[in-house]
Amino acid sequence: MGHVVAVDKHDLLIAQRIMESRRRRGLSQLEFGSLIGRSESWVSKVETGVMRVDSLALLRTIATVLRVELSYLIGVESDQAGDQGHGSQSPMTLQHLLIDPAGWDICDLERRRWFLVQSSATVTSVLHHLRPGIEEGLTERLSAVKGKSVRLDADTVHGLEQIVSGFRQSYRSASAHCLLAPAHGTLNLLTEFAAEAGAQCDRVVSLIGQMGTLLAAVLGLDLDDPLAARPYITIAMRAAQQIDDAELMAFTLGGRAFLSAYGNKDPHAGLGFADAALDTARRGIHPRTHAWLMAVTSEMHASLGQEQECQHHLAQAELRLTNAAPARPWIGIGSFGGDKLLAYRGGDLMRLGRYQDAQAILAQSLACLDPSLKRHRCTAHIDLAEALAATASMEDAADHAIKALDIIEQTGHTPSLQRVDRLHQHMQQTPSAAGRRLGEHLLHLKGMR
Repeated sequence: MGHVVAVDKHDLLIAQRIMESRRRRGLSQLEFGSLIGRSESWVSKVETGVMRVDSLALLRTIATVLRVELSYLIGVESDQAGDQGHGSQSPMTLQHLLIDPAGWDICDLERRRWFLVQSSATVTSVLHHLRPGIEEGLTERLSAVKGKSVRLDADTVHGLEQIVSGFRQSYRSASAHCLLAPAHGTLNLLTEFAAEAGAQCDRVVSLIGQMGTLLAAVLGLDLDDPLAARPYITIAMRAAQQIDDAELMAFTLGGRAFLSAYGNKDPHAGLGFADAALDTARRGIHPRTHAWLMAVTSEMHASLGQEQECQHHLAQAELRLTNAAPARPWIGIGSFGGDKLLAYRGGDLMRLGRYQDAQAILAQSLACLDPSLKRHRCTAHIDLAEALAATASMEDAADHAIKALDIIEQTGHTPSLQRVDRLHQHMQQTPSAAGRRLGEHLLHLKGMR
């Protein structure tokens, strides 16, 4: 089993589906390998097309572990689903928002029931961890709504809003792999409720969109898989369109700016999405979201070397943060305030080649950023390390890069690891003790993934 033999297009399809399904489950290559009795190296070789899986028995085991149909995994899906229709389900636009593992036949009632039960169990199991003070009885009400014994009422939706808020705030410090499975389960649960939400439908659709943006961030930015993130961004945009929510649409477009600039390595497209987000913001959105979008746009301009435009948007972001916040809650992911804006300013200066100025601002931002803001602090450490390396301050650069690696070990943020790797390669051009020290830490972390 697993001999190195010729790999064809069909084998590559299987490899791609194994990788995508593994990531949906939130499993690392090491964890997945242990579940199927294979090494991390074996999993890596299969997923990269170096080796094929030539055992049907092993493919069955993989399908079971990844909770997908064997027919999907090997690329022989049935076409019957398209002929069966959607039964008695409402033909509302919301049906097109349904997020499901590729190959999941919505008409297969047994499979649908199993998947949604798992989603519900996942959500309720993390409920109290996300919101320890959440009102008692919400778990029971969710079960009752799911069992069709009661309708989805305003109080239950309020509880769901608390759950989604908890997910968005937990992004500050929780790892991608910890968030992925429960967030996916929550999205499916919300989608199941939405079809019969009645007067609460718009609120539930908004929550679907918010979870879509979160999952897109986890997959596209943390796990560096923009292809897997794309359907979740689409869900968020369709949700925003359905309920005509400028706030959700603007925030989603801001997320697309990052995915385009860094996931697809296209900063011009990133700037285009950022500008589109600001156009949407003119309809009136939360000032914190508006400030964040200004900061995002400043980063896009900095990446393109456009300093004047960058500084203009930074100033506008600072201005928006001084505006009085409305009563409605912010729907953003993680956190955004003056401390984070300072980090954006430092990162922009680094991208513009103003390394000395960047060093001072980034050091100031690290003194302000709360320790719980792990991703934000990690980015600031790497920005500062790159600025220090650019001025030949290699020891200090290594110190900050190693601090970033300590955070990456907790968050699993793949693009940040790639940035540190590139920095290490740059430092190796001039051999030094600092470069060797960073290399040792980098090798240790890579060996654990």
